[in-house]
Amino acid sequence: MSTHEESPPARLVALSDEVEPAELALSGAEHTVGRAPGCDIVVRRQTVSRLHARILREGPRYVLYDVGSANGTFVNGQRLTAPHLLGHRDTIGLGAAGDLLRFIDPDPTVVPSSRLRFDERTQSFSLAGQLLDLTPAQHRLLLHLYRHLGALCTREACAAAIWGRDYDPGLDAEALDRAVSNLRAALRRADPTAELIQTRRGLGYTLLPASEAQRE
Repeated sequence: MSTHEESPPARLVALSDEVEPAELALSGAEHTVGRAPGCDIVVRRQTVSRLHARILREGPRYVLYDVGSANGTFVNGQRLTAPHLLGHRDTIGLGAAGDLLRFIDPDPTVVPSSRLRFDERTQSFSLAGQLLDLTPAQHRLLLHLYRHLGALCTREACAAAIWGRDYDPGLDAEALDRAVSNLRAALRRADPTAELIQTRRGLGYTLLPASEAQRE
């Protein structure tokens, strides 16, 4: 049995009296946040949409999604432009950058991690402590893989992340393979031992947690 199945769930803790309940254990697969009374976390603020955000549990991780809210979802003061992998003590704002919730992971060591790090504030990646010099296309691809750490990202989804359009196997297969190869090369320039991207032939790619990458 994996460690995360034995660990208590993460929690959301209210940082404002406009938020109910004061604390919520994230024990389910999905939890909703918004102004509507039926949400798991209810925020009594007019700038918050009725259904504002969702938190989905993906294995031992928790991912925060804005669901098309009018005024945005914020983590540590930065507005989200993509789903966010929540980290221990991240703060969440709804409708404005002010903090309304704090995410608490009772055992943050169980979250798959690698030498790869992403800084939400600067939107930059580092590997083994070295800032990665990526092209815009490489950054978009790596960000997509990072947001789905440990999960299979289909070729279609990777192509959409890079080019913002549907994948055409006849036209794009070679270009996608080349994009992944170039990203691998960029990672190896920072760390020659880095073998973080696993190919699932005909299906897609997986960004591996460190413990799995070391076994490759």
